[in-house]
Amino acid sequence: MKKLLLIAAMFVGVTTSAQEVYIPNAFTPNGDDHNDVWKPVFNDTLSISNYLLEVYTRSGQLVFETRDSLQYWDGTYWGSDVNESTYVYRLVMKTDTDDIRREGFLEVLR
Repeated sequence: MKKLLLIAAMFVGVTTSAQEVYIPNAFTPNGDDHNDVWKPVFNDTLSISNYLLEVYTRSGQLVFETRDSLQYWDGTYWGSDVNESTYVYRLVMKTDTDDIRREGFLEVLR
């Protein structure tokens, strides 16, 4: 029993920072100051390196890219509002303990 608990504790310890990343699945960039921007949310104490966040249209066109973990997407592409639609995101980042890679869908609602 002790070995099982030790293995479980080691597994949880390794994946803690990966679980501390929350990625919203929708936002409303309509200028009402509520949910107007989108970015992954993570613990301020995470030491992040090699950060890359990309957002694509469903047809594969890159509409947003950043290597700055503090930068957010405002729902624009080249200064113009993107259409209300489903987009695909890709997040790659490294912390002191984990390499985190997430992909998923994001709804832009206006």
